[in-house]
Amino acid sequence: MRIVFYGLMSLLALILGAGAFLYMALPTDFVRGEITSIVRERTGRILTVSGPVSISLYPDVTVDLADVTLSPPEGMRGEAFLTVRTLGLKVPLWPLLRQQLIVERFILDQPVISFRTDKTGRRSWDFGSVAEAAGAGAANDTPALRGGKADAGTAANTATLPASKATSSTRTRVDALAGLQLGDVRINHGTLHVTDDRTGASDEVTDISLQLALASLKGAVKADGSLTWMGEPIALNTEISPAEGLLTGAPVTTTAALHSSKADGTFKGRLGLNEPTLLVGKLDLKTGSLRELLRWLRHALPPGPGFGAATISADIGVTAKGLKATNVAAVADGMTAKGSLAFEQAAAKPMLTADLSIDRLDLNTYLPPKDGAPKDAGTGSAPATAAVPAPGKDASKPEPEAPAANDPATGWSAAPINVSALRLADAELALTLGALQFQSIKVGRSVVAATLKDGSLHTRFSELALYGGKGSGTVVVDGSKPAPRIDANFALKSVQVQPLLLDAAGLNRLAGRGNLTFAFVGSGRSQRDIVRTLMGQGRMELADGSVIGYDVPQMVRGLQNGNLGNWQDNPAAKTAFSSLTASSTITNGIMASDDLNLVSPALHLTGGGKADLPARTLDYTLKPQILAVADTAGDATATDAPAAELAPGLSLPVRVTGPWAHPKIAVDLGAIAKNPAAAVNAVKQALGKIKGGDKVQEAVAKLAASKEGKAIGDLLGGLLGKKPAGDAATGIGLQAEPVQ
Repeated sequence: MRIVFYGLMSLLALILGAGAFLYMALPTDFVRGEITSIVRERTGRILTVSGPVSISLYPDVTVDLADVTLSPPEGMRGEAFLTVRTLGLKVPLWPLLRQQLIVERFILDQPVISFRTDKTGRRSWDFGSVAEAAGAGAANDTPALRGGKADAGTAANTATLPASKATSSTRTRVDALAGLQLGDVRINHGTLHVTDDRTGASDEVTDISLQLALASLKGAVKADGSLTWMGEPIALNTEISPAEGLLTGAPVTTTAALHSSKADGTFKGRLGLNEPTLLVGKLDLKTGSLRELLRWLRHALPPGPGFGAATISADIGVTAKGLKATNVAAVADGMTAKGSLAFEQAAAKPMLTADLSIDRLDLNTYLPPKDGAPKDAGTGSAPATAAVPAPGKDASKPEPEAPAANDPATGWSAAPINVSALRLADAELALTLGALQFQSIKVGRSVVAATLKDGSLHTRFSELALYGGKGSGTVVVDGSKPAPRIDANFALKSVQVQPLLLDAAGLNRLAGRGNLTFAFVGSGRSQRDIVRTLMGQGRMELADGSVIGYDVPQMVRGLQNGNLGNWQDNPAAKTAFSSLTASSTITNGIMASDDLNLVSPALHLTGGGKADLPARTLDYTLKPQILAVADTAGDATATDAPAAELAPGLSLPVRVTGPWAHPKIAVDLGAIAKNPAAAVNAVKQALGKIKGGDKVQEAVAKLAASKEGKAIGDLLGGLLGKKPAGDAATGIGLQAEPVQ
């Protein structure tokens, strides 16, 4: 506004000076020539008036010009600095004779102004060098308006001088305009071009229609109107006080309000054109889509969901290098953040620093949908949380109404992971989160420090509250390459593993509280690809928990009736344990473990095997040592036996295979066949002591004379309460799952 104000005042002073000369000579051709000569002398520019010229000196001074053009600085290429379709001026004569300038009417119709910076850094709007050379010596000899010491034209011409050179004379020139009043001052359908030949950057503001009002330079200058930028109409209302600050460069009080379909904003604060902090004050902003607003401001985010409706309130300070905001209160996508932040436009890449407290951070809002369909990426609207399959539902099956982007066999998402936003800026962030959710994993209060550099995000969780426990860890997301790489390392203490495993992997087979440590690294363009490349290790130490789906003590009590039934999956059944430990390693998505150790009053279980994470399948061999149950005098309802009455019992390998959501469990006949003597000794020691043990005596006796396979089959057939395989009387044989 300072530049525009000076431009208008310069042009006004030139016209008034020409008018004084023309008091006795009014031929239009002569007027046109004299105006051109005066402008050339004072600015070094060429003023061309191609249209009609009309001048009247009584009863008011009026000047009307058509098709006016003002050239750029000599030697600068490009379009004219200023073109005006019509220019109209009306100044009352009597106040002017008393050295008081009252502009009753000043209208610029369809002006086009070109602000160009050439490759040498010269600016098309810089009039200072010519004015300084031509008029500096006469400054103190020029009559002032209403008691001033300099004319308005000289004041305008020195306005663009550096503060150190212009300070001594600026006050004098401002005093010369002390009597300035603006009545009906309008710009109709103007256009502003901004071009920088050094960078090739250009911009354009069109349909500028403004009405200005000024009672005095000591008061406020008001501007109301509208303009169009980036195809978006913007209504604005602004007030700057005192107006003379625009001429002197002294700080001024500023209020502004803008309205558009992209956002509504208000600002109240201070503007200081010659101060290190150009703008300082309170900003309030409201938008229906933050993503659309940033795209309109030419800082578009990568396509994706989230960043919808938002409100921002902050105390801001704007410098030539960036912006600082304190007392920030922002709401976006239903999440609230408070704190401070700073944005600096560095030479290579913008730098963002922030210290924020966020009530909750739901990362699902910004993840691609599981079915691969876009979530209103244009408007940024998205559900607050991603859809999570109901407990017991097969997550590997896609919804019938949407094309699945998940791997149809496993349910891992095949939707592309877009981390290109990590390459837009560098950042240093300190965050305190009231809650955090990623997919189905829920975390309580967290303290996070994050560093983003060259597309690589290093995040440290110094404090985590989750699933009844606490923890710490680090996550590194390297987005510098097309396929992101994720490296995680966590230590969790005293967490409830059942809800954790259910949310993290859809597992609902294990309950208990304990410690977990794990570290893994993977890379890929989707969740499915990352799981396939996982490498890492982990350890689990649980206490006072249970294995859900199987009641091993009940299975043992079944031996009292001479069978080994009740192997079916029963969600209501469980086997309690006092401790469970296991460690594992992951290689290319295959997790291997060979030191599983479960201790329970009813059994002692060891084992090992593999879990195929990409396929979500298990292949584990468990070796339970089932403790024999003492005779409970036929009480079929008894569920527990005193520990002193339990004796060493049957130890048979059990194989767990298939999908980890619904695995199959069966006696491992292949392992028994490799060491039948051990199976025989186990049966002798265990089943001989319990009720129903006499049913296996005949099968045991046959072991010495029978072939190995038949003996084992007979042994297990006895356990099941059946006749030996191939018995002519019954025809019942043993059926078992095939062993690979």
